[in-house]
Amino acid sequence: MKTRKTRRWLGSLMVLLFMAHAVLAAEPDEKDLRGLWKFRIGDRSEWASPQYDDTDWDHIRVPARWENEGFRGYDGYAWYRTRFSLGAELENKKLTLELGYIDDVDEVFINGTKIGQTGSFSPHYTTAYNALRKYEVPPSLIRFGEENILAVRVYDSQLEGGIISGNVRIFSTGVLPPFFQDLTGTWMFNKGKAFQEQDHKPIQVPGAWENQGYNNFDGYAVYTRKIRVSEAIASQRLVLLAGRIDDADQLFINGKFIGETGDYHRRGYGESHRQLRNYFIPPHVFKAGEDNILEIRVYDWGGFGGIQEGPVGLMTQDQFRAYWKSKRRN
Repeated sequence: MKTRKTRRWLGSLMVLLFMAHAVLAAEPDEKDLRGLWKFRIGDRSEWASPQYDDTDWDHIRVPARWENEGFRGYDGYAWYRTRFSLGAELENKKLTLELGYIDDVDEVFINGTKIGQTGSFSPHYTTAYNALRKYEVPPSLIRFGEENILAVRVYDSQLEGGIISGNVRIFSTGVLPPFFQDLTGTWMFNKGKAFQEQDHKPIQVPGAWENQGYNNFDGYAVYTRKIRVSEAIASQRLVLLAGRIDDADQLFINGKFIGETGDYHRRGYGESHRQLRNYFIPPHVFKAGEDNILEIRVYDWGGFGGIQEGPVGLMTQDQFRAYWKSKRRN
């Protein structure tokens, strides 16, 4: 009798494991990118282009140290390229590209457009060999149901090099907010409390500023971006989702103060670095048909700083309410 019960229990367990495996196998929210990629040592900007012909490039296993793939002793620049496709089931999802650990510095392009960087290249070289690479993917860059090109520029200063370990994949992190303007991507950045045009430089949002050439920097900095909106949009009540910012911040639009989160004037440590920013914007703050200046002033009092995680973008208040209702249902 005991044997029969054990067999029934084992049989039930096997059925459950099979069902769980079937569910996982059918999971559409992840694209595994491990395998053989195209690879070439050197450094040419046209290698980011989706039109570039890489048929004569070498093949390399990803992830793996390039020293173990036939390039022992090589230090310097190299590029990786691979092709991938995503199905329509991911079209309205928030997507993240994970590239594991890269030694030392990387710059990432999808269909020729830069989506992120970790570490900094010469002449202000900063290694980021121990930083996990995760980059949010603007959905506007993806051709769903078609071939896409992912290109990764890597610089290795010494010892091991390349996309060396970890998960290499594109995966969904939930429903995509219904932005009429997704603000993931390139912003301008400068240190200090105020915008300084002579000093500002491109930076990827979201992403910790320490991973983009500002290692060990704590203090005040400013992110800026120009956007245009229609009259139909400018006349509505809007919401800016500014992601998770470490530590405190203030939002200005065309020089007008909109709101703040955390203790921007550093009167004491708080927990604002854990909060997602949602800023409500009255009608007509944006000027229709003109350049509008978004300005996010950030204060970081230790550790990583900046606009670290998304989502980042603009939507109407009606869209915002519908979005959060749908999230609660799910």
